[in-house]
Parts: sequence; structure tokens; C-alpha cells
Amino acid sequence: MSFPAGVPVAEGQFLLTGASGWFGRTALWEYEQSRGPEALRRDVVAFASTAKSIDFGSAHGPMPAQPLSSITAIEKPRGLIHLAFLTRDQLQHLDVESYIATNRAISDQIERLVEQHPHLPIITTSSGAAAALQNQGQGLLQNPYAVLKQEEEHLWRRHAQGRMALVFRVYAASGRFLKSPKLFAFGDFVEKALNGQAIVIKSRRPVLRSYVHVGTLMKLCWALLREPLAPGFQQIDACTQTMSLLELAEIISQIWHLPAPQHEVDHNLDADCYTADSTAFLSLLQRRQLASPDLKEQLLETASWLNQS
Repeated sequence: MSFPAGVPVAEGQFLLTGASGWFGRTALWEYEQSRGPEALRRDVVAFASTAKSIDFGSAHGPMPAQPLSSITAIEKPRGLIHLAFLTRDQLQHLDVESYIATNRAISDQIERLVEQHPHLPIITTSSGAAAALQNQGQGLLQNPYAVLKQEEEHLWRRHAQGRMALVFRVYAASGRFLKSPKLFAFGDFVEKALNGQAIVIKSRRPVLRSYVHVGTLMKLCWALLREPLAPGFQQIDACTQTMSLLELAEIISQIWHLPAPQHEVDHNLDADCYTADSTAFLSLLQRRQLASPDLKEQLLETASWLNQS
């Protein structure tokens, strides 16, 4: 896939929404690692649901965040990374109507911003759930997370003329700041390894997942805001490798010297696939001279974070 470059943008500050979440805190961490603490606090305006200080593990202290409702007051922004969204697990705490209304309010706020700045480069993360939706025939009430993610993708497509409007679809992820590890096999397996427990795979079907290192994704986002792609809409699956949960469990078990994973996986059964083609994403990383850490490094980084949290 070809990724023609647009014109570098020089003025203003970068806007980061969802700064208190897993991906948002990673974005702050990666900017500080590459540009330094002064540059982060000068170049980036962070937004969260309310005004707060965000601890992202910096030796230089937390990052202040403004309420998302104030985002349209920023003059001449340089670019946007939009990560604000109520994740699927929030449906455990909210009724469906409130969940839908809150996420749509976030999207409406962002749409006002992009309408206000018609040439602002914009990047957001979506989900593989949005891609899977077309084969499931589910509506808003049956799968609000996937439908609302798809709506945000359409928002990006509507406002792509004259700007880079880029959507990264994430399937499964690794890295520091992982929240609620038990919700994700990657985190759950690492947590079990840290506790010296054998990994148990309950599914009899082979389960395949495509992974991205969140730190690498955020590095790429910052690089693309500094030197955007050519104007227009692009949707790219954010992943660098695909593997089965059994393969992942075996690798983790070897690293942490655990017994072999317990499983009854039947490879004759149809696989549970939540996967994508990594070609475009890897090509874009290569063009921006970025590389993802190997799987062992990703596992150790995630483990180090879980040990601290």
C-alpha cells in the first residue's frame, strides 16, 4: 500500500483526547520519551472527561488534563489524536441508553472541533469489532460498542476532504498501562504467570488474535501528526502479528518456567478469529522508521506494569 505524504504542519499544539485511558497514558509516555518532559507539556494539550492530573509514570510528575468540553477553545491546533470513548466493559456499570448517549456526546464534541478546523490532521483508534459488525447483523442495542465505533469511523470519512483523516482499527493489544487485565487474554495470561499459575485455555476452538504494541502505535500517531499523510480518509488495521491463544500461552509458560498450558483445543473445529492483515501497518511503520518490540519484550513490558499496578 502506498502512503503519500502531505505537507508538514508547523504551528499550534497537538490535542489528545481520552488522555487518562490506557492508550492516552501511553501516548503521553511515548511523547515524553521521544521529545522530553518540557516538549510534552508545551506541545500537547490533554483532555479527559473532567479536569484532572494524569499520572503516566513520569519522573517529572503528572500531566494536567482539561475537560473535553473545552476542546473547541484551543486556537490553531496542530493535530488531533482522538482516544476518548467508553469501552465495552463500561456497559457493566451503565445502562445501554446512557452508554450510547455518553459516547455520542463525545463524538458530537469532536465533530464540532473538526468542523471548526477543516484542515486539521486527525487520527483515531477504532476496533476490529466495527469490522466484524457487518457479518453479524447486529444493531445498536445488541452491540452498541461496535456500532458506535463504526459511527466514529463514518465521522472521520465525512470530514476527510482537505486533511489526513486516519482510523487505526485495533484488534488486540499489549503494553504498559493495560487496564483490567482479566478482560484480555494477553493480560490475564501474564498475570497468571506472575502469580506462578499454569495457564488454562477453556475454549475448545482454536482462538486467533492479531496484536499491536500500544506504545508503537502511539509513536506512529505522533509521527503522522508531525508529517501527515496526503489528505483523505484512510483506515488501517493496527497489528503486527497474529497468533493463537495456545501459542501465546506456550510462549508465556516458557518465559516464566510454568507447566505447559492446560487445554483441550481441537484444531478440527472452526477457529474463533479476531484477526487482520498486518501488511499496511508494517509498511507504514517501516516508512516512518519505527519498529515494534518483539513479543517477549512486549510481554515483559506488560508484566513490569502489572507488577507496579
